[in-house]
Amino acid sequence: MSVHITPREAEVLHWMAEGKTSAEIGTILTISYVTVNQHISNAKAKFGVFKDTALVAQALRNHIIS
Repeated sequence: MSVHITPREAEVLHWMAEGKTSAEIGTILTISYVTVNQHISNAKAKFGVFKDTALVAQALRNHIIS
C-alpha cells in the first residue's frame, strides 16, 4: 500500500503512537487541537481506517513511524 502522508501528519502519528491526546499533540507542535484532529482525519481517509488504533497500526506497518 503506497500512501502519501505529509510530514506534519507523520509527526501527529508519532505522538499518537506515544499515547498523546490531540490537545497534548497540539501543545507539542504549537498548533490547535482542531488542526491535530484534521490531520488525523486526513490520515485515516488516506489509509481507509476509522479508528485511531487502526491508524497507528497502519503507520507502523508502512514504516511511517517506528
